[in-house]
Amino acid sequence: MPDVVASPAVLDWLPLLGAMAAILLAGVIQASTGIGFGLVAAPVLLLVDPRLVPGSVIFLGTLVTLLAAVREIRWINLKGLAAGLSGRIPGAILAGAIVAAVSPALFQALFGLLVLTAVMLSIVAKTVQPTTPNVVVAGFVSGLMGTLTSIGAPPIALVFQRVHGPEMRATVSAFLLIGAIVSMLSLAGFGAFGWTDILLALKLVPAALIGFALSRYIIRLPDTRWLRPAVLGLCALMSLWLVGRGAMGFLAA
Repeated sequence: MPDVVASPAVLDWLPLLGAMAAILLAGVIQASTGIGFGLVAAPVLLLVDPRLVPGSVIFLGTLVTLLAAVREIRWINLKGLAAGLSGRIPGAILAGAIVAAVSPALFQALFGLLVLTAVMLSIVAKTVQPTTPNVVVAGFVSGLMGTLTSIGAPPIALVFQRVHGPEMRATVSAFLLIGAIVSMLSLAGFGAFGWTDILLALKLVPAALIGFALSRYIIRLPDTRWLRPAVLGLCALMSLWLVGRGAMGFLAA
């Protein structure tokens, strides 16, 4: 998608406000639960301005996951982190080649399908254990999805979902942090990430920081069970709309 990268790093005020709202909410959810930044932000930002996906969202997600990983660094599972990254790297390289090769319309349809996949992974699988083979496979799928759509958390969170809360959040945050850097390097290597993505992302950094700061209050709430189904339902609806729009654009091309 070279036309996305070549666009000037300018956002009109209305798209900017919409993007900031999405990033703020995504920052709150990511820092509160260990997952959710891309799942919340990416579908909205693709609708607001396609130039923001996947590069700018990955960049902003990197910032939030860095802060979250540092906050709970003592809980990181180093063995699980290494296993996940061994799968994430080849997945990210493959995804970088795909992003550089597909048309914007096909990318939107593929994006929507992968968001739906992420939602389904977040809902249905309850018995996956964090064995080394499972973590490696989850890392590969996360690298593929995370680089294509900036939504790489669901596969890796799936295998760590039964782990103690702080360990899960810290390990997944560290994985997403390093994985996001790998994804940006992969996209850059295929000409699908550059200074335009970074400059666009920098305009949204204040929203990401505010979201992270607010997350400490969400963590303290006694009941946040409503948050997960609400986020997943919204993401499913947006992804279905994206699939339809992308398919119509692809057929019309």
